[in-house]
Amino acid sequence: MPNEKEAAERTTSENYARAAARLLESVSKTAQLSSWATPEIHEMFEGWLDILGRQILRDQQLPGRIDITSKADEIGISRSSLVSLLLFLQRQGKISITDMGLEAGEGSDEEICNCMKGK
Repeated sequence: MPNEKEAAERTTSENYARAAARLLESVSKTAQLSSWATPEIHEMFEGWLDILGRQILRDQQLPGRIDITSKADEIGISRSSLVSLLLFLQRQGKISITDMGLEAGEGSDEEICNCMKGK
């Protein structure tokens, strides 16, 4: 039976292994995506971002407030993706983000799938 120190070391080791696997997957995806970075694909991606931006701003009062969870569910994207798109719209000068509401998190990274969490 492992003692507390061995159990903690094993947990740390498993966490490092999951982090390394996530990093490797990200690097691999980045390399794969960069091979697709043709001008046509870039243009299509910009078009897709434009469509999503219009969906976000459709029926949105300016100035006004946006419910991140509801809007993300409406569009069919994650809350993190919606926040990223709002920042994209701000960088384009289409909106200006003036405040953000925060709540306590659920204690885990929502961007990591359960397969990477060891569950």
